Amino acid sequence: MQFGAPALTGVVYNTTMSRPGAALSLCLLYGLEGKREARPASIAITENGFAAAAFADAVYRLYQLGPVANTNRVLPIGLAVDKPLPADGAAFKAVIEKKDDKGQLVYARGVRRVPDTAEPSALMRNSLAYFPDGKAVAVLSAPATYLARTLAYPGTKELIQQKVQHLVICEGRQDAAACRRLLADWPTPVVFAGADVGAALRFPAAALEKDFAWTPNHPVVDYWRASVPSPVDEPALDMAAILYAVRPKTEGFVLSEPGTLDVSDSGEFRFTPGATGKHRRLTVDASKRELIIATLRELVTARPVPPPQRRRMSPEELDELRKKREEENLKRELEERRKAATPKPLP
Repeated sequence: MQFGAPALTGVVYNTTMSRPGAALSLCLLYGLEGKREARPASIAITENGFAAAAFADAVYRLYQLGPVANTNRVLPIGLAVDKPLPADGAAFKAVIEKKDDKGQLVYARGVRRVPDTAEPSALMRNSLAYFPDGKAVAVLSAPATYLARTLAYPGTKELIQQKVQHLVICEGRQDAAACRRLLADWPTPVVFAGADVGAALRFPAAALEKDFAWTPNHPVVDYWRASVPSPVDEPALDMAAILYAVRPKTEGFVLSEPGTLDVSDSGEFRFTPGATGKHRRLTVDASKRELIIATLRELVTARPVPPPQRRRMSPEELDELRKKREEENLKRELEERRKAATPKPLP
């Protein structure tokens, strides 16, 4: 990041990557990055096979123009491998194995084996450290299993409170026990986006032919076509959740009064209004629906944008940056000492 430039919002995205809407959400993240508003902090894929992670990496590399500044800027892809992986989806395999007329793979990727991926819980936790305080958001579109586990890492609850503005949870099949723990322990505001949001906002299939014409090969376009031979408009639940997470003041989004979000034993969400609740529900103003869809379409189908040119910092700027980091480290160290010295309550 250029010294003095506004910090981009980091997006922690935990997804099953099980439908075209999730794949299009990757494009949305890079569209926001091109606008210098946000960038993916980490993409953690759970409940899916290795090919889904390789696909996410291929999408990332399509949008990276110019040389990577350093290895820290290579987007880590998380993959849950603590249980047998599901079989690779045919649509993902069709994308990552696509070849040109010379027999060469069309899409570059760095994720070629399972060891090239990261453990999701540690990845999501660690990715927050690279963003300034209050400059990260989290979007959960998967069972809460792995995001809930991040809270078990020492100091993570405090880190989330320091870094994360809010968590947006998309409706979908849930791990009830893990989701209850997450809702009870998550330290920043939680917003619930129900299936009604996706039903109200449908991403137009016409964009496949019109808006992605800037490239002859696009992994998300190929995946959508392979998943649905005759594509229809796609519910934009994940896309709406990410857009709201990064741009909460987007015209057309409506936030409910406080309430309580819970999940049944069967994994279904319930939102109960109540003044003492800690959660809110996201809905869509029907009169502004087309405006939100137009915004999504613009961002999702945007061309890759070269990164801003870096300039060398002056000695004064370097000294200022060094002092700022020293102050932050000292503040963190003093806080840790204070906590260590605080007597624990007797049982």
